[in-house]
Amino acid sequence: MIPWRKWGWGCVELIFPSRCSFCQIALTRKGQAICADCHSLIHYLQSPLCSCCGREFPDSSGGDHLCGSCLRQPPVYATARAVVRYEDPVSHLLHRLKYAADSRTLPVLAAVIEPFVLDFLYDFQPEVDRIVPVPLFAGRLKKRGLNQSLLLARIFFPEAGEALLVDALIRMRDTPPQTTLDGVARRKNLRAAFVVRRPEAVCGRRIFLVDDVLTTGTTVTECGKALLAAGAAEIRVVTVARVAG
Repeated sequence: MIPWRKWGWGCVELIFPSRCSFCQIALTRKGQAICADCHSLIHYLQSPLCSCCGREFPDSSGGDHLCGSCLRQPPVYATARAVVRYEDPVSHLLHRLKYAADSRTLPVLAAVIEPFVLDFLYDFQPEVDRIVPVPLFAGRLKKRGLNQSLLLARIFFPEAGEALLVDALIRMRDTPPQTTLDGVARRKNLRAAFVVRRPEAVCGRRIFLVDDVLTTGTTVTECGKALLAAGAAEIRVVTVARVAG
């Protein structure tokens, strides 16, 4: 006999089939969040990458090494790593999460991230290291209803526990969205925008700084400066996506 719950779920799926979170085509497998065609569009970042900023090199030969930009001016962070290139369907999902507070995208993003979680955790030591999500200004957080960086940090570091610092780093100014600005304006926009409220929580710690997208690196640079000024030992940046180039 088929259990009633299983039978009921089957009827719901038959009448209202799950749909791909990007193209909305009906999905055929239970638990599937994105169709195979859309999944094939995801560009996972692979070596060779810049061993500091994580930028892809156009030449696929050779191993990871420093790019010209990092050689000329080393970033404040030790390393930056992203899972995928910032393109559809992932860019679409991140945009919905960030600007529409659509938490239904989280299982899909988790499916994209989780195969690579161990790559980010291989030397993470929760008794020593700390995880800091890039904060939102309080008013913007209230308006949006969620901080996407915090939710993504919980996917990247599912067993972080108290090592995840929710409020150690705060955003003091409500700055215009970085997406509306060029490189110079981005840097001016975020200058001194972040403050460490609890220096004792980060002092002497290696910090894994989590954000959704790495574009020019301005946001994580300003966050990193504040954390290092408060005594952090090292900054490592972790993002879901990275803009190509």
